[in-house]
Amino acid sequence: MRITILAISSLMIMALHPAAAASKPRKAERSPLLVAVTQCRTVTEPLARLACFDHSVAALDTAEADQAVVVIDQQQVRETRRNLFGITLPDTGLFGNANDLPQIETTLAGASVDGAGRWSFQLADGARWIQTDDYTIARRPRANDKVVIKRGALGSFWLSVGGQPGVKAKRLN
Repeated sequence: MRITILAISSLMIMALHPAAAASKPRKAERSPLLVAVTQCRTVTEPLARLACFDHSVAALDTAEADQAVVVIDQQQVRETRRNLFGITLPDTGLFGNANDLPQIETTLAGASVDGAGRWSFQLADGARWIQTDDYTIARRPRANDKVVIKRGALGSFWLSVGGQPGVKAKRLN
């Protein structure tokens, strides 16, 4: 009986959380255009090798110009992850593990309060956040106040303005 319950529990966990069932993360396949460039290294005759590189690099350059292929470096990945902080996206592996960025620090562009006493925050980078709990912010947030947004439990976020205690918040855009 115990083994049956354990087996059923394991199957349910794997069905609900496919990532728990996978022992290794799946690596994305390389673009055929990139494969074509790298295969040119195997050509031994110098003129044929050059022609191979010229042809495959031209195809890769055209695809990048048409945005069929996008090439970004690690700095651009870090900036993109920071700009997407707080937005729930599917885990495609393009920008690494979202939990690797535990918090961001920025400045406040503006804030307003609604009739229920909950705050809306406009950050300097254009991101908009809204308070989701009923905690009171003691001092009215002002433009250029330092904002720290930290990851909380179960996908929640804590937003602190001007060094005050944080409030639960979610990103709107």
